[in-house]
Amino acid sequence: MRETVLLINFQDAKQLREIKMMLLSMKIKMKMVEKKDYLQKIGYLAGMKEIESTEEVYVGEDLEKEMMIFSNLRESQLEQILYRMRKNGIRKVDYKAVLTDTNKEWTIPELYKELAGEHEKMQKNNVQ
Repeated sequence: MRETVLLINFQDAKQLREIKMMLLSMKIKMKMVEKKDYLQKIGYLAGMKEIESTEEVYVGEDLEKEMMIFSNLRESQLEQILYRMRKNGIRKVDYKAVLTDTNKEWTIPELYKELAGEHEKMQKNNVQ
């Protein structure tokens, strides 16, 4: 499975273009996840062959924030992405996750809810 970054709910064209250019320069695959595919398991979206697709189509509410999911990246690659985003002044993405054995079976809304809860706790604890 290739190194991949899943991009979910990106509305800001400038931010999206800057992230695409950065990932392209690092030779990391990028995949835009369409709203209709939010009920697919994250592992499937990331290219895990052993996870099957679903026929279900998401028709729920739009997500409030954008989300990035990092799949199959080395720690150094992940650090480089985050560093380049800061260095190049790319608008911060609050909801970021690494694909794990636990969340590979989750859907986009399930992970989003988890990240929203974590983000809220961090804000309350004033950790940025």
